[in-house]
Amino acid sequence: MNSKLPISKEELKELLFKSKIVGEKDWISAQDNAHRRRRSIEEILIERGFINLQYLYEIIGDKINVPYVNLRKRKLDQEILAELDEKIVREAKAIPFDLNGQVLKVAFVYPKDKKRLALIKEASRRKIEVFLTSYKNFVYASRLYRKDIQEELNKILNEKLAKTDNQIAEIEMPVIKIIDAILEAAMFEQASDIHIEALPDSVVVRFRIDGDLSDRVELPSSIHDALVARIKILSNLRIDEHRVPQDGRFSFKIEDEEESVRVSVIPAFYGEKVVMRLMTDDAQNMSLEDLGFLEHNIKIMQRQIKKPFGMILVVGPTGSGKTTTLYSILNILNTEEVNISTIEDPIEYGINRVNQTQLNLKAGYDFATGLRALLRQDPDIIMIGEIRDNETAQIAVRAGLTGHLVLSTLHTNNASGAPPRLLDMEVEPFLVASTLNVVIAQRLVRKICLNCIESYSLNKENLASLAKEFNLEEMLERFQKLKIVEHGAKSFSELTFYRGKGCSRCNGAGYSKRIGVLEILENTEKVREMIVANASSTDLEKQAMADGMVNIFEDGMQKALLGITTIEEVLRIKRE
Repeated sequence: MNSKLPISKEELKELLFKSKIVGEKDWISAQDNAHRRRRSIEEILIERGFINLQYLYEIIGDKINVPYVNLRKRKLDQEILAELDEKIVREAKAIPFDLNGQVLKVAFVYPKDKKRLALIKEASRRKIEVFLTSYKNFVYASRLYRKDIQEELNKILNEKLAKTDNQIAEIEMPVIKIIDAILEAAMFEQASDIHIEALPDSVVVRFRIDGDLSDRVELPSSIHDALVARIKILSNLRIDEHRVPQDGRFSFKIEDEEESVRVSVIPAFYGEKVVMRLMTDDAQNMSLEDLGFLEHNIKIMQRQIKKPFGMILVVGPTGSGKTTTLYSILNILNTEEVNISTIEDPIEYGINRVNQTQLNLKAGYDFATGLRALLRQDPDIIMIGEIRDNETAQIAVRAGLTGHLVLSTLHTNNASGAPPRLLDMEVEPFLVASTLNVVIAQRLVRKICLNCIESYSLNKENLASLAKEFNLEEMLERFQKLKIVEHGAKSFSELTFYRGKGCSRCNGAGYSKRIGVLEILENTEKVREMIVANASSTDLEKQAMADGMVNIFEDGMQKALLGITTIEEVLRIKRE
């Protein structure tokens, strides 16, 4: 298979050798495998876990001096796409993705190809700024030229749909097309979840985007059973079972890209409700910066993940991004020198060179049983999806004490609540104090849309509202001590905050995507002493902050001052 990279095979080899990503032996082995399977060598190297696609393109971009852009992480505006004709786009293998004044940003698969560049420059009246993107990114984005997903969905919905009696043979093609169109629409709108809910007279389809649920389309109630049956078939669930919840998963393809979907079906009053979670693999490849770690917290994490044993916990409520953070840390730790094993419920993302196992409660394979089995697999690093019970907690802590690095999640509201929670699970205080390396607590806030961002200062009304909840003088003093704001500021009225005005790209919301706000509790000497003394979470938090911990609210306010999120979003998570 021919490579779709913008550099030659020899240039790729030189780049990977120079970066010490692969050696001569690995290259020869991958080359033989690629030739035998008729695939490109970069595909084999990615498959074997030497590198991921995004990092590969980032280092290629550095080599050819063209910045890389991941089109799958951007919401592409139809107005921007319309800047170039579809025929030109496909011929040049280049797609417009942003407009800054009179400068059109265009992502090229082959940015150094002079003919393709000339073709785009001739077709556009604007100045062109060149970016690099992958061929798969280009194919994904170029589908938006073929059709408007929402229009296609409405067209299918207007077709005559036959009623079904939950028989596989009777599920008409329009139902299959509807499911496909819903999945595609969700992917292009970057939804994290799809809800299909039965109402008395209709079926409503809702998407969760940037944490908020909103209705997308209504279907006739007569099609509900057929839709649910189709999803059950895809997920290998029983289509004749309507009384108990069922969980499953399936995959679907958009061009060459395969996407995973986790499915939950529960019985409800007007008919079964389906929730489908879209499991994009991009989540596991996010850097600490992408997750929301600022410089202070990055230094802590870089120090902590180098430790060969102990425990790293990620805490927070459901939907706060714990699993994504856990997978991203695991991806950083995933090297050839270590054996990583996981036990999850369910496996959310597949990770190359990591031994992942899934719970099977019917077979008696729970977290405690699985963890015991993993300890006999000579692991260096163990990831446990969640510590739910006393037995799992005790085995996990002892594993961290006996030379393993253990990563897991726990349901507590803040970082200081994790040690008392482990003590409640009957883990000995001295074991918690000896094993716990660091606790990361997080929430998700919406990011300001960069297309319509504006700065402003707090007025008297804003300040009065804030003063009702906080001592602003003490807060300002603390922020100056943490270097979140300059020492010259005398009041909050002198600080600059940011917000989104609302535009077509963010559908008037002023926000686009989400990012984490975090606090990291390090197990310092004084914290260890307090854990052994069975101190409360409040006392632990005071000590951690005295030791330099930036709490979630302070981290959020720092992001508000940096123009990443708004003060309203920070107050929202503070009030939760």
